[in-house]
Amino acid sequence: MTAERVQKSLGPRPDYTLDTITQITTGWLHLMQIRGLLLDIDNTITRWEEDQVPESELAWLHAMRDDSLQIRFISNGLDRKVRRVEAQTGLTHIAGRPLKPLPTGFRRGLEEMELEPHEVLMVGDSAVTDIAIANRIGIWTVLVEPMSSVHFPGSKFWQVIERAFSLRFPATPEGEMRRQPPSRR
Repeated sequence: MTAERVQKSLGPRPDYTLDTITQITTGWLHLMQIRGLLLDIDNTITRWEEDQVPESELAWLHAMRDDSLQIRFISNGLDRKVRRVEAQTGLTHIAGRPLKPLPTGFRRGLEEMELEPHEVLMVGDSAVTDIAIANRIGIWTVLVEPMSSVHFPGSKFWQVIERAFSLRFPATPEGEMRRQPPSRR
């Protein structure tokens, strides 16, 4: 199957913005022809200061996995936390250190899932470290509100950049898209 790619901004503006990851449905992913998910961990799946995945996010992850979606975590978080999240969810992270915001980890995730960029959705809470690079590669993007106001101290640097360039966006009105899904052939 081939898909036409729509010209996309190379910047940090996400395709969609949502309050939480659990607002993403399998029906919507099927409509978008998404077959794989790349998911940030800190403040997207868990609160930064905790390593327990909340029940609502855990149920959402199981529903996504049960729908045959390929899922990989992409996180710069502590190895200990990443391993605990993997143990709770039964899912894995991208091999090696992703070194976000470099594109290496994102490309490795595509290779591991054996998917093309237009078949993958990246979900994260940072316009710079999660969204901008995924956009450059051609991966669909969803920016979610951080689950906690507590962040890794190094995150302050990226937050200053986001604020300076007004990179936080209001929630996308239902049904509105920045770009159209690829046409089915």
